[in-house]
Amino acid sequence: MKSFGVSGCLFKVFIIFAMIGLTWSYPQVLAAETIQFQNATEEDHIADLQEVSSEQEAENETKFHNAPEEEQVTEVTEPLPVDSPLTEADIQAEFGETGGYVVPRVEAPNPEMLRLTAEGIMYYRGKGVEKDYKKAEALFLKAAELGGAAARYTLGYMYQVGQGVPQDLNRAMEFYKAAAEEDYSLPQYSYAHMLYYGQGIEENHAEAAEWYLKAAEQKDSLSVHYYSVGVMYDNGEGFPRDLEQAAQWYKQAAEENYGQAQHNLADMFYNGDGVPKNHQEALKWYRKAEAQGFVQSQFSIGMLYFNGEGGLPRDYEKAMGWYLKAAQKDFPPALYCIGYLYEKGYGVAPNPDEARHWYQKAVDAGDGKSMYRIAMMYLNGSMGMEKDVQKALAMSYKAIEYGSSEAIFGLGVMYENGEGGIPRDFEKAIELYRRAADAGYFKALSRLGVLYDNGLGVARDLTEAAKWHEKAAMKGSVYSQNRFAGMCYNGIGVGRDFEKAFKWFEAAAKNGNVNAQYNLSLLYFNGHGVARDDIKAYAWMTLVAVQGQETASQQRSFIKGRMSPEQLMEAEELFNRLYQEVLL
Repeated sequence: MKSFGVSGCLFKVFIIFAMIGLTWSYPQVLAAETIQFQNATEEDHIADLQEVSSEQEAENETKFHNAPEEEQVTEVTEPLPVDSPLTEADIQAEFGETGGYVVPRVEAPNPEMLRLTAEGIMYYRGKGVEKDYKKAEALFLKAAELGGAAARYTLGYMYQVGQGVPQDLNRAMEFYKAAAEEDYSLPQYSYAHMLYYGQGIEENHAEAAEWYLKAAEQKDSLSVHYYSVGVMYDNGEGFPRDLEQAAQWYKQAAEENYGQAQHNLADMFYNGDGVPKNHQEALKWYRKAEAQGFVQSQFSIGMLYFNGEGGLPRDYEKAMGWYLKAAQKDFPPALYCIGYLYEKGYGVAPNPDEARHWYQKAVDAGDGKSMYRIAMMYLNGSMGMEKDVQKALAMSYKAIEYGSSEAIFGLGVMYENGEGGIPRDFEKAIELYRRAADAGYFKALSRLGVLYDNGLGVARDLTEAAKWHEKAAMKGSVYSQNRFAGMCYNGIGVGRDFEKAFKWFEAAAKNGNVNAQYNLSLLYFNGHGVARDDIKAYAWMTLVAVQGQETASQQRSFIKGRMSPEQLMEAEELFNRLYQEVLL
């Protein structure tokens, strides 16, 4: 907020006086599973629009918004009279204290506006009089005409939700904007919110972002304001997408104990988005959000135990405990994971009946992934289910309706292979794979690469195939990592590039692809895309040989022929490490 000097002090006095009785707490707005803004409640909007004096600021900073009314209005001083001009001595004293800045003369707030606002609040809240929104509205309208920021803000809320007045989003926007221009965070945030959702005005994310940022930069800003700016940067709405900025704003809100920001920040540390990947830091923030009851974080802690990440040992029983905690709130991913643990027998005895029970609970909660799981049970006649192709198809389409990209991909496979009584249709398969690819499902990216590779359902196009394989490789498809590496090595569909070939052969090799391991060994042996290294060539070729590849045994003997005994010992040590890291 701008520094107003004497005028700022007068305005503070005015706001404190005007807002007597208008003091609700500002609870956190908890987002659901996805990153999004929420519709604000009355408590969110009708909150303190006041600012404490600089002397009180540090003392009241942490408790102000939750303090009872009697505590918040204790040191109201009388405003300076309008006809009290500053003397020359006053100016010189002020000049010396401010390093040369002369505080401008200002007028005190309009006493009539203060009276109207205070009386309007009495009727709005029913303090000392019977609650009467109509009388409150009339008084606030008069105060607003006299420049009352608090009155304008409250009128904005009343018209936004139709509280005692007919709902009128246009008028709400007018009042919010007028109050927002007074440089206070709450009306700025409310105005931004309506701009974001297009309430009473055409949706405008760019302008909304500006006002969210203004609200977040005020001295009276709240953690939800920091969080909202983080969301805008995270989603690339109004601002260019900037995950570093998003992480910084989330952290500012998280440090003020805003639960959704804590969870989002944890996700960023887990994935390495905008911050260095750090699973232990992710766990720290997940725990903070979970302590506030965030079901998403409860589930995420369960996943860390399931995968053995964040410094936690892999522990299926503890994972189950966290999933069950989240399941008490019918969190669909947790319900699905419990079913999965029972199906696979991880941490519990395998139990098909229990697995189906939990999958069905997830289906009832609208989980498309579980719908597809049950569809596959019908298709294959597994997990105690009778084979029923029609039910499998019906459940697959239902899963697609509920957003399962896996189901879209699975249906594409059925069309590609002509399964489940569906006639083989490559064109339909490609259509479905494209839909799944648009949803980010990496297996669909890889299948598109295969179809373009072989000219199935489309004209053969190796350039297009390379494009899809590269996308799939970046998403973690081991098959596409190896295939794209080969295309780079041989210049198929892309320019020949040994360094890029090495990069993707190495990625696929470390992910367990034996063909990539063989090719990687040859690259080290020949020095293609990497410095020649017989030790690494021998170690990787030995790894291939122990998996039963006879050609690798022959190649290993050839590599050995140009190595010294010291190099062989070092290669054996490297092989042992690779065996532990890659095969076990």
